[in-house]
Amino acid sequence: MAEEILRRQVGRTPPAQWLIAISLSVIAVCLLVEVTASRSQADVETGVGAGGSLFAVAGKVTSGSYGIYLVDAQKGTMCVYEWLPNVRKLRLMAGRNFTFDLRLDEYNTEPLPREIKKLVERSRRLPAGPASGK
Repeated sequence: MAEEILRRQVGRTPPAQWLIAISLSVIAVCLLVEVTASRSQADVETGVGAGGSLFAVAGKVTSGSYGIYLVDAQKGTMCVYEWLPNVRKLRLMAGRNFTFDLRLDEYNTEPLPREIKKLVERSRRLPAGPASGK
């Protein structure tokens, strides 16, 4: 009997993990509602604030914890919050303005974009031949 129960539970997500994921999704929605509702009239007139540019996604933060990823595309900022179930609180793990990150041509990548550009330019100069056996 016990073996049959164990076989049925293999591959299932524990109910506690589902509860955490659902709770974080509710918190994310509440954060969006709060941010949207608290915008001043000036913000509404100028289009500043949530206005479709604020995104909250609940998901795994570490192998054993869940959290919320909050991104404001208009301001170019992002924050990561971790849910601490023992104290029933959200903890800010990281926050960052990524505006200048998006202006980088390359950083810590291989191959470099200029190397890819050279490969593309070289391949365009090659005559069209028979299709490879892919």
